[in-house]
Amino acid sequence: MNRKVYALKMGLCLGLLASPFLSQSAQAQQLGIANSNYAGTNSLYTNPSAIADSRHKFFLSLFSAEFGATNNYLRYDAPMSLFKLARTGEEFKSEYIQENLNGKQKLVMAGADFRGPALMVQLSPLHSIAVTTRVRAAAQANNLSEEVARLYKVADGEDDSYLYKRYTGNNMNLNVNAFSEFGLSYARVVLDQGPHFVKAGITVKRLNGGSSAYLNLEDTDLQAEERTNEVTGDADYVVNLDKVHARYGYAAMPDFDAAESGDLLGLLFGSKSAGNGWGADLGFTYEYRTKNPDYQITRNGQVLTDVEQNKYKYRVAVSLMDVGSINYNNPNLVWAYDVKRTNKEVNLTEFGDAETTEEMLDYLNEQLGVSENEKTTSFRAALPTALHINVDYRLTRNLYANATLIQGVRGKNAIGMRQNSLFAITPRAEFRKFEVAMPVALQNNYSVLTVGAMVRFMNFYIGSDNIGGAFNLGKPYGANAYVGVSLLPLLNRNPKEKKVSTPAQ
Repeated sequence: MNRKVYALKMGLCLGLLASPFLSQSAQAQQLGIANSNYAGTNSLYTNPSAIADSRHKFFLSLFSAEFGATNNYLRYDAPMSLFKLARTGEEFKSEYIQENLNGKQKLVMAGADFRGPALMVQLSPLHSIAVTTRVRAAAQANNLSEEVARLYKVADGEDDSYLYKRYTGNNMNLNVNAFSEFGLSYARVVLDQGPHFVKAGITVKRLNGGSSAYLNLEDTDLQAEERTNEVTGDADYVVNLDKVHARYGYAAMPDFDAAESGDLLGLLFGSKSAGNGWGADLGFTYEYRTKNPDYQITRNGQVLTDVEQNKYKYRVAVSLMDVGSINYNNPNLVWAYDVKRTNKEVNLTEFGDAETTEEMLDYLNEQLGVSENEKTTSFRAALPTALHINVDYRLTRNLYANATLIQGVRGKNAIGMRQNSLFAITPRAEFRKFEVAMPVALQNNYSVLTVGAMVRFMNFYIGSDNIGGAFNLGKPYGANAYVGVSLLPLLNRNPKEKKVSTPAQ
């Protein structure tokens, strides 16, 4: 391993307990499509009440997928995008990375979100139901102090002055969680009186934990240093822990035979997994519908509500998403510890030489002097509970302006995923077969400005909430992209006017 990797390990301060998952984890919003009136089941991931009085009578999503990474500390500043850099094979230079030094806590996250088949059916003008499937994974480092994060400067030999300094009172956490969920949603109209229209919805989710790891450091004093290995002569990097309170644990993915139906079903439904749990989403939507009589049409002598157009002047939606947790309690797959120690050290070079997470865990326990009787075989990983507030304003028949506030409500030291707070403004042009949106957001707890774009053409959409990272716009802190496909969505249609035959003369 090169010096840069060791410096990164030092900066995360033992965060590599969960490093095997970093390349395959995420947290998604899909701001461009989430608030569309043609989003179908995709709107459920913002507010479960959205499917009531939907533009769709039937909607089948085949899949959607999102991948991305972001942080609020290091930004990319180079004369070319990362894609071009990789394509041309040019050397990556350390000056391409700039620090954001503002004295605030740092965070980093990476990941993927796969939404599997999902079905929505409107049972009547008042009632709708949906079934969803999803796999999520996220690796997040949060509450990392700026002075500890600056150990990054040791990389490439830029500045060794950050070594041999005592950093006190550190509180930081790293959480990794990969899990699947099966959701059942119900939404209905609860008020339709004059210009006032209200609908409510709920999603209940069965959660199946795939794998998880966490490391929480509280009130920890540490110092990093470089030593020469007496055997190899190479540089070793060591973290001296003058005082440490560490809570850490790991839930392993079970071995299973994909060809065995019992093993596969046991993994999917939790009987053979490391843990399982329950979650829920709750939401309400209010619409102010001006000139309500204009939305009435006459068909075959009957006055009906026009179901083929949006009726609100503005829409306000409030939801509490991802309430719940996963209880990892399989004694054969779960290890958890809560230890307090003084005057300990961890050799990150040897720590990084471990080939599996189990070996990392064994090495960490050895260095901290943790005994077998300090082990427990369960921990609970929380979902990224967040409050969503959404306002959608109809400018013209096809032009809209949307404001979205997402506020994470999990505590800083909670075990499990967190929703990083954001505020976004998204203008969009919305048509039945075509749609385009451009979200502009303050992400990463309102610390990073991003610009995105989304295009939908009939049953296919593609977009990004942070397109700057892909095209090297504005010294980006990260990038993400998402894509989705549905199958023959069936829109609500007004009944056709019957032709009246004229008697023959």
